[in-house]
Amino acid sequence: MPAAPNSFHPDRVSSMTTTKPPSTVAPWLTERGIDLARVPIDSILLQAVSLDDVKFRSGCSLLRSMSHAGRVEAGVFLLGLLRYYPDDYARLTVIAEALASFPVAATVDALSSELRRVKGSSSTRRYLRRIIDTLEHFPARLVEDQVQALSTDPQIGPRIRQHLRSMTLRYPDV
Repeated sequence: MPAAPNSFHPDRVSSMTTTKPPSTVAPWLTERGIDLARVPIDSILLQAVSLDDVKFRSGCSLLRSMSHAGRVEAGVFLLGLLRYYPDDYARLTVIAEALASFPVAATVDALSSELRRVKGSSSTRRYLRRIIDTLEHFPARLVEDQVQALSTDPQIGPRIRQHLRSMTLRYPDV
């Protein structure tokens, strides 16, 4: 018995489906590529708190890209990750690198606090150096006051203070 003309039949599914343009299915896909300003962030946030290091790194990398594309919420989340992983210096190093994409006063304050909080040792050296590298990439007007204060702060180890003092020499008004 043949199927009724308006009834469902598995062989006719392919002819019934329509192809939508990518922008209808995923509005962040454009002719020029992925528009990071429109990508949903939820799954990326989950990656950044994953126990799996590969997912974590991928999440931080995507958050960095999104922050660089103007997504303030991505930068704010990266700042929160500093507190979420307070003693995991490998992850903190990745986060500090990603924060280079978020040059705002809150980032400078958070990284300055980290320089005061974390004592220098062989296990923290890479993290502390990454913080300095990140601060060096920020505009001088944004970091010069904090760097000047940190360069003479006795809570900061002598090697880190030396790096910070060398940064202050690059600021013409300090």
